[in-house]
Amino acid sequence: MAVESPLNWRRMGAIVRKEMLVLFCNRVSRMLLIIPPFMQLVIFGWAATMEVRNVDVAVLNHDSGRWSGEIVRALQGSPSFRKVFFLEREADIAPTLEREKALFVLVCGQDFSRGVERGDPVNVQVITDGRRSNAAQIAVWYLERIVSVLGQSMPLGQAAERHSALRLDVRLRCWFNPNLEFRWFFLPNLIGMLSFMLGLVVTGLSVAREREMGTFDQLLVSPATPVEIALAKLVPGCLVGMAHGTLFLLISVLGFGVPFTGSLALLYTGMLVFSAASGGVGLMVSSLSSTQQQAFLGAFTVGVPCILISGAVTPVINMPVFLQYASQFNPVRHFTALVQGIFLKDVTAAAAAVSLGKIVCISAVAVSVAVWMFRRRA
Repeated sequence: MAVESPLNWRRMGAIVRKEMLVLFCNRVSRMLLIIPPFMQLVIFGWAATMEVRNVDVAVLNHDSGRWSGEIVRALQGSPSFRKVFFLEREADIAPTLEREKALFVLVCGQDFSRGVERGDPVNVQVITDGRRSNAAQIAVWYLERIVSVLGQSMPLGQAAERHSALRLDVRLRCWFNPNLEFRWFFLPNLIGMLSFMLGLVVTGLSVAREREMGTFDQLLVSPATPVEIALAKLVPGCLVGMAHGTLFLLISVLGFGVPFTGSLALLYTGMLVFSAASGGVGLMVSSLSSTQQQAFLGAFTVGVPCILISGAVTPVINMPVFLQYASQFNPVRHFTALVQGIFLKDVTAAAAAVSLGKIVCISAVAVSVAVWMFRRRA
């Protein structure tokens, strides 16, 4: 005797078809689903970078000797600095930084070159704009690299090299991202960030829209059970998330040159489970919302903190300990680790099992709670 399935797939398919028609038959909905995510990926790919480029720096040079000129010429030849201009007196430093004309001011003392020629230890002063602290720190690091390379040709550096009993030869090699390209790190993360927000919004607005339009009660009196309705509401968000994930993958690899070294099957498995988790969280939000406005605000209230503590923007290790533990319940964190491993490290299925297993657990809990909340509100 055949055991009848507790779910009627035909009824669920009809609800899924209705939801897809609502999403894609409306011209405005189609544009909102396609154009904004595409624009965000392209804009983030070009604009979101931690590298410091095209910045202006100022130099206050009290020295007229050779070595201060060498530092200035090295700055002018660096691709990181767009313009190097000179100040005439110390009173010009404050207005230059206050008006953001320069990211930092380099000050060379009047005895700088003479001290270098004598082989004495010398120093320069760097005054940075603390309002742009991150960019200033990176730019100063660039300056330190320039000065350290130049210092090897100075008399003091040559003497130290001659008299050094032990030379430490440091050769830097970066695995997975040899040139430390920020796009290689950030663009794969966007797949999780944008897919998560789309899953929240698409699924979150679904039930709220039914309530606001007065069709939710009609749906409840249909032959479909509340469980079937809830699960069917998850499917469009998953399909949209998978479609956008594919779009982001193609643009990242073909448009921005991010290498893809891993398994497509593993990536799409992770995307499917992650989309289900995003839809489950979105369904929970929609179950607590009576209007589309509430659902939209609820999606951003949940989505933005999840992205911030995911490690996709800032390292998790830099966060307080309680946030590090809290982020373990965040599917974006585990999907970020998974997608970075697939893109750059060609991670194996066994190595990805931990992150994928955590996403599966979060997805199962999110969908179960969402269905329970949906039945309770129904």
